[in-house]
Amino acid sequence: MVKVGIVGWRGMVGSVLMERMLAENDFQSFEPVFFTTSQAGQDGPDVGTGAKPLQDATDITLLKEMDIILSCQGSGYTNTVFEKLREDWDGYWIDAASAVRMKEDSIIVLDPVNRKVIDEGLKNG
Repeated sequence: MVKVGIVGWRGMVGSVLMERMLAENDFQSFEPVFFTTSQAGQDGPDVGTGAKPLQDATDITLLKEMDIILSCQGSGYTNTVFEKLREDWDGYWIDAASAVRMKEDSIIVLDPVNRKVIDEGLKNG
């Protein structure tokens, strides 16, 4: 099963995303792993799969175990971990922060608005 690391799920953007994902039953289609920058080891949210301990969002080794990382933590966090993670990780980074939005190899994910661009980006690696 695809492992999705979720960072920043308690903030304004992340909490709205969590509500939508719960309403759509999205958490049943992948293995969610919740990360935190301040409460590692405490119980994470129960999204229908049982509450599991929160993981350290700065632990690059743990992050590399994810197939996808969904971050709503902000640019400060992205600037701290993104480049280190990318050194030898080929997963998908989905981020609500502006830190990587304008990079040449970034794709704005607004399906169905730019579905063709998303598909081309996936096809081209």
